[in-house]
Amino acid sequence: MIGSRAEAQASPSHTGARRAGLEVVHYEFRVDFPARAWPDTIRFVATTTAARRDAMSLSLDLAAAMHVDSARVNGAPVAFTRPGDSVRVALPNGSNDTVRVAVFYHGLPSDGLIVRRDTLLGWTAFGDNFPDRARQWLATVDHPSDKALVDWIVRAPRTHRVIANGELVEETPENGPADARLVRTHWRTARPIYTGLMVIGVSPFAVLELGETACNLAERTGCVRQSVWTSPDRRAAMPGSFARAGEIVTLFSTLVGPFPYEKLAHVASSTRFGGMENASAIFYDQRLFRPGALAESLIAHETAHQWFGDAVTTREWPHVWLSEGFATYFAALWTEHAHRDSAFLTEMREIRAKLLKSPITVEKAVIDTTLDDLSRVLNTNVYEKAGFTLHMLRREIGDSAFFRGIRAYYAAHRHGNALTADVQQAFERASSRRLDWFFDQWMRRPGYADVDASWSWNEQARRLHVTVQQGTRFAPYRLSLAVDITTANGTVKRVRVMVPALRTSTMTVPIALSVKPSAVRFDGDVSLLGVLRQ
Repeated sequence: MIGSRAEAQASPSHTGARRAGLEVVHYEFRVDFPARAWPDTIRFVATTTAARRDAMSLSLDLAAAMHVDSARVNGAPVAFTRPGDSVRVALPNGSNDTVRVAVFYHGLPSDGLIVRRDTLLGWTAFGDNFPDRARQWLATVDHPSDKALVDWIVRAPRTHRVIANGELVEETPENGPADARLVRTHWRTARPIYTGLMVIGVSPFAVLELGETACNLAERTGCVRQSVWTSPDRRAAMPGSFARAGEIVTLFSTLVGPFPYEKLAHVASSTRFGGMENASAIFYDQRLFRPGALAESLIAHETAHQWFGDAVTTREWPHVWLSEGFATYFAALWTEHAHRDSAFLTEMREIRAKLLKSPITVEKAVIDTTLDDLSRVLNTNVYEKAGFTLHMLRREIGDSAFFRGIRAYYAAHRHGNALTADVQQAFERASSRRLDWFFDQWMRRPGYADVDASWSWNEQARRLHVTVQQGTRFAPYRLSLAVDITTANGTVKRVRVMVPALRTSTMTVPIALSVKPSAVRFDGDVSLLGVLRQ
């Protein structure tokens, strides 16, 4: 068994990591927008509270385009330097203590915080941090391995409202001229999240409350309060597909564990993605907020991330399938629950077709330990191939062990970090089986199965035999192949045969038959990650 610590040591990070000798426990971000017109300059105070073991400086990621004015440690002015896209703050002598580092800066971010003119709304500002773009506007340790609590204190014009992670603490108008009055909005999280999920949205929002959902299925006492934040002209078209948002949270809370956050807001925003799973405040492309444009599957995908990716966060980027693969498969599980088996199998076929067409499927493993460019972190491997692999694993070990393993994995790592070995261990314990062969062939090597399958009937022995040939393009895989047998009276029976990782193998199907089947069909449950000819 490969432990998660050994796995991390064997695959050193090429994409940054937490700071040696320090662990961030809390951020407070103060963001001040100007009272009038276009916000050409925004003022920030980023205060980092860190538990220090023995460090003498704190290096925070922050784009060089942001102008740093000053820094303080525990309230006292200190020296700082600006090496590249970072700010390094000197710390006083000390060890095994807590330091509070405040960085004062200003500017107009070109990325991370997307500020746009809007003919209808005047202007809007939306955080869009994934994967490591928080540093474009926030002074942070911008890596998923160092999660922290966060407070947002935002001052914006009274024409706008502010949505952010966590729970609303205050929304207070400030004194001032009527045409330049600001509102101070304060949001606070009760659970740690990583910087890619720390966002605000500032816009003349219209808010539709979806009410209390998933009651008694949340970490916090009571229900999950959900809402839709959109532009006033789109408010009348809501809730649309969000009408089933409560059912989605209920299903996932039942399958995985209690909903982890204070609320769940669905927000029309500016984002380079169709949806972004920011903890407790999902941002969707605002162009989707019109009748029929926003699919249930996207809502289910982003909602699943609240558990996978947000509450349980990838420790290192090469293991990002733990976020995207789970969200992909759980969106399919929503389809199975809401629209039944035929729709579910159709979705799995579409997922498989997409991954088989993608060049990266044959170029890279799902766990790409060579990854050094985060612009390439998302691809069909970590979405479709990983999601389909979870489907295969479910068929391999059965529903009971599969969902028991998921619940155990989530419970062990919620509000923390995980690597692939952690989820493998949970499934092994749940199924009482070694699964290193499964994860090695599907997660740690490129390619897919390329199979020719046929059957024959032994009249004398009254036995059905299946012959599988593979390995012409990729090394042979160990497979669990569904065999649907249509008997002479028209009854269809499904059994599974275990195919060894050999170029040619013939298996006797473990089923009693008195006469030759009228038909034999392979992979009827759409669980073979590969090409099948029969």
